[in-house]
Amino acid sequence: MFKRLFDIFMALVLGILCLPLTLALALAVKLESTGPAVHPSLRVGKDGKLFHYFRLRTMAGDPPQKTAVGKIIGNLSLDELAVFWNILTGDLSFVGPRPEIPEKVDLADPDWQIILTVRPGITGLGLLKYLDRYNQTEVPQRIKPDVYYALNHSLWFDMKLLGKTFLLWLKMGHLKGKL
Repeated sequence: MFKRLFDIFMALVLGILCLPLTLALALAVKLESTGPAVHPSLRVGKDGKLFHYFRLRTMAGDPPQKTAVGKIIGNLSLDELAVFWNILTGDLSFVGPRPEIPEKVDLADPDWQIILTVRPGITGLGLLKYLDRYNQTEVPQRIKPDVYYALNHSLWFDMKLLGKTFLLWLKMGHLKGKL
């Protein structure tokens, strides 16, 4: 219960503080290319519930390619500013297993059954473990840390993961070699 209250409070505070930046970035996305500024992506959440994961759009065209604005906001992870709405609606938490697209989730797999007992998060143990290799890591391997998290989560563990995420975000440009 405390975790949910923390999520709501922080999403409201950060959402309000970041609103001018979010609106400016959404406008930049709209001015650069056609299409909506926010891209909904279908994901699997707690208890297997499907939800739309909202992010600022970083790609356009057919085939889709990163736009100039998309490269900047993607490299700074500012495309994630739209997920405050997902936190407020209860689909996401700040910390938890990364929400996966339905095609990659095997509901019969015991690991997934454990992972789906907790609310997915913007950041989590699996994401921090694999960092820039996250999307290139096979799903069965990359969900092992998320199973550990689901079985051992606590407020202290969440605060530790949030702190690590924030520190990595501060030096992220250095890590990615792109800024």
